[in-house]
Amino acid sequence: MSASAVESFESIIRHQTTPALVEFLLQLPKTDVVAVRQRTRQLRRELEDFRQQPNGNWGRTGTDEQLFMLRLAGLRTYSRKEALSPGFQFWSLLPEQLPHFWAVVEHTRPDWLGDFFRQWADRNAWSRPAYQLLRELEHRQLLAYEPRLFAGAVPALLSEWATELSQQDPIPADALAVVTARLAADPTLLTRDLPLVFDFDTAVDGFQAQVQPPMPAGWRRLVQAHSWHDWQELHPPQQLRWLDVFRNLTEQGHLARPELLNRCLQALRRDFRRPLLTWFRMLFLALRPTPEERLARQTELVDLLAHPLPLVVNFALEQLKDLWQHPNFAADPLLLYAEGLLTRQDVRAGLRTLFGGLEKLLRRTPALAPALATLSTTALANADAAVQERAARLLHTVLGARRPLLSAAEAADLTANLCLYAELLTPPARQLLAPYLPAPEAPSAADHYAPHSGFVPDISPATALEPVRDWHELLFLTGQVLQQHEPAAVERWVEGLLRMHGQYPADYARQLHPYLVQALRWQLKGKSEEETRAALLNYSFNDSHNGRPELVLALLVSWYLGFPRLLVAQVPLRPHTYSRPDPLLHLEQQRLAAAEAALQQGRPLPLLSTPSHAPHWVAPSVLLRRLLDYEEAGQEPNAADLTLALARTAVAAPTDVAEARRLLPLFRHPELRPLLTAFLGPEPTNWALPAFTRPPQEKRLTERLSQLIPFLRRPASGSAPALTDALPWLWAIAARTRQPQAELPALQALGTYPGLAQPWQPTWKLTPKSHTYSQTWNKAQPTITNTWTELSVQATTPARSLPSGFLLYSLHAAPERQHECALWPLTSALPFLLTLLPNHPDTLLWHVVQTAARTVDKEVTGQQALQAVLTSLLGPGPVFTEVATLLLALSLTHAAPTTRALALEVVLAAIGHQRLVPEALGRTLGRLLAAEFVPVLRLAEALSAARAISGPTDDALRQLLEALLPLLPAVPLRNTRKLIEAYVDLLTRARRIAPETVQQQFHTWSTSATLKKAATCLAAA
Repeated sequence: MSASAVESFESIIRHQTTPALVEFLLQLPKTDVVAVRQRTRQLRRELEDFRQQPNGNWGRTGTDEQLFMLRLAGLRTYSRKEALSPGFQFWSLLPEQLPHFWAVVEHTRPDWLGDFFRQWADRNAWSRPAYQLLRELEHRQLLAYEPRLFAGAVPALLSEWATELSQQDPIPADALAVVTARLAADPTLLTRDLPLVFDFDTAVDGFQAQVQPPMPAGWRRLVQAHSWHDWQELHPPQQLRWLDVFRNLTEQGHLARPELLNRCLQALRRDFRRPLLTWFRMLFLALRPTPEERLARQTELVDLLAHPLPLVVNFALEQLKDLWQHPNFAADPLLLYAEGLLTRQDVRAGLRTLFGGLEKLLRRTPALAPALATLSTTALANADAAVQERAARLLHTVLGARRPLLSAAEAADLTANLCLYAELLTPPARQLLAPYLPAPEAPSAADHYAPHSGFVPDISPATALEPVRDWHELLFLTGQVLQQHEPAAVERWVEGLLRMHGQYPADYARQLHPYLVQALRWQLKGKSEEETRAALLNYSFNDSHNGRPELVLALLVSWYLGFPRLLVAQVPLRPHTYSRPDPLLHLEQQRLAAAEAALQQGRPLPLLSTPSHAPHWVAPSVLLRRLLDYEEAGQEPNAADLTLALARTAVAAPTDVAEARRLLPLFRHPELRPLLTAFLGPEPTNWALPAFTRPPQEKRLTERLSQLIPFLRRPASGSAPALTDALPWLWAIAARTRQPQAELPALQALGTYPGLAQPWQPTWKLTPKSHTYSQTWNKAQPTITNTWTELSVQATTPARSLPSGFLLYSLHAAPERQHECALWPLTSALPFLLTLLPNHPDTLLWHVVQTAARTVDKEVTGQQALQAVLTSLLGPGPVFTEVATLLLALSLTHAAPTTRALALEVVLAAIGHQRLVPEALGRTLGRLLAAEFVPVLRLAEALSAARAISGPTDDALRQLLEALLPLLPAVPLRNTRKLIEAYVDLLTRARRIAPETVQQQFHTWSTSATLKKAATCLAAA
């Protein structure tokens, strides 16, 4: 019997129609339900599968009717488990399908129907059961009434009715009135279900519809064809919003206005989504409550002050602000909630409104003065300058009243408490409370700030980097390197790999296997060790988006396989359409390839460029000892490794340089010893270069022709040239590392490339840009022009390709490096690249400026690049150069708050390390502000947060502002007053007089109404 029923069922599904299936399901005996259920699941997997159809398109195997028939079969045969699975759903039922649905569901009456619709509603807020379907199920007693389920279905009624009205001919002239009448005609919907949208988190805020005749089929092929814009003009759509519907129902008396206002306030107290809370706020405002209505609900409005979202708090205070002086307004509940608001930093606008109302309360009820003074004192700890100013004004009113509002003891306590907040006060607040604050102490000599004149790296045992101790640490470091790609961890891992060669356990490959699976999850998932080895023996890296992580991965794979072939040099580092790898990565590839080759040959020595001291310095004495080890082992140093070692050498550490010079006589290399003698000399040398052997004429001719004929160009190799060939460029790197900003005439013999004989010193300027595009469909505004300001770098670029990739300080001057697609790979590699050039990173920083800082918007990739640079500037180092100062200025005024916060940390750390040049930073910020490249408010907020931390910090900020203010335009920019107030406060603390240039600028601004008060403050200071 079961086999016959299953065969009949499958035949109906494949060859017959829905009525035949309904008749079969109604007569299906219980003994065959399980068998039909299993076959239903099998057919669903087959017919719901997406496959390529014979016509070439992709789609489901079954027809729409077959899929509906399978859902009916599931409705009849499924148990609770199958029915509540994610794959079983009833989407919108067509009118012709409803009789079949009702016949099956009435006959079956499944006990899981309520859970099924609840789960359906919870899965997707935008695809919920239709409201009329739920009402009919309730009417037929197939579904118990559940408020949350019905509330979620109500908002979609607007779309359903709009679609129905759009099909009518003619369309109603007032669709909103028709919808309102339909709601009023259904008492159950109007009084029971519609108010539920205030009690549950529904999509009522997002559902809106329009009533409009549909465009005719094939409208593009009509004789008189209409565009979409023409159709909009001929048949303007009628917009339907629930906001208008509720307002209409209230105006016509179908909903009670007092009840609707109360429900809005109750909904605002709930933990709903922010957009939904915004919708309830808009509905309350759309009803335009009168002051009397709001006063009657002052308790509900005050209760909203405890809400965690600023949106609700600000709304409540805005509704209360014109009720403060009303005799029936109760102040005590408000003051209880106000105390909890004072320390919140996210309700600044609401706090300003609050203190404006507290001043009115003080005039109405002077007896509240002690409580209001306590609240105002607490508000002085708020970081917002406007909130502090309002609180200080209220305190000034209380303490300066002609008739005392406080007792003598209360006034004394209040004055004593003000002294605790003196260092936190903003300039406007300090000026208001100055009569009640102690006079500032006279600054001492220790409070003066000046940048240091020279930087000496800390090359001592305290900063020495510990090598990997044993195999277990090396194995642990392998996982850390693959996950985090932290530059210091990678250096320690490579050093441990070389130093511990020959000490690996016999089963080291087995222990490395989980890390390989983690790194190459898609290629090695589920493979055994034998299968993994077979796959990796033929593994090759893709030809795009490769960087240092791929180079490290290639070394790991080669190590795992036992170095049967060299993989690092085979990783492609070629530019592509959306990815241009940084040129410094080629040197890293050659360095790691040298380490891989040494491991393969079984004669590994430490890399010369491995940092020996934090953060990434190579001590000169360590470099000499490593070179002596190479000489003793009879190995020639790798040219790329030696290049990076010279760039990382701490040549400004005199004690360790002296130790290196003591070891220098032991080093007998005929070509490198003169170079190191000049490099580590006690004083900068004139760099008398030796005579280098010129390449054969045939080789020189080939190199020249390769610049003209593409197929003669040699492909980039992952292996470094011989040391003899690289010797001229090693001299160039040593000279420029030792003297980054000097002119080196001796290097002119090597070429006229930027950064060689002459230091590469780009300039920057701000250029207005515009873009105009047309929109022919908009007759009122056919064209739109967008304008913006862009920062561009002006620099000398080499006329010819660089002769060597070892010219570290010239690589980023090439025009192809300024491509906009260099930003993405630069951002990911920047934390590592910055470790390569600790002595002279300016060329790399200029590259960051021209790729990541042309604008200061919230573009994520540019933010990451700026934050990587800022992180590298947090520690000790030389004074900031022009480009470092420019990046700091751009970050201080960046659109992203996280970038501005990190830049402020850099400013404070740089003052502590005496790296900041305040005048240079002020001039740079002045140029940016004067061109309106960035808003003044961002800088004003940063300076406010940095004020009153220490004497040197205040002095540095004063110097910064004295360089910045004269550069601002004669017509004051918005929020210039905040900069002036900060400067006046710093002058007052330092007991100084403004310099003549600043006074002249203030005289120019004295005619401005917005700055007149600030100019008066300067005169008083």
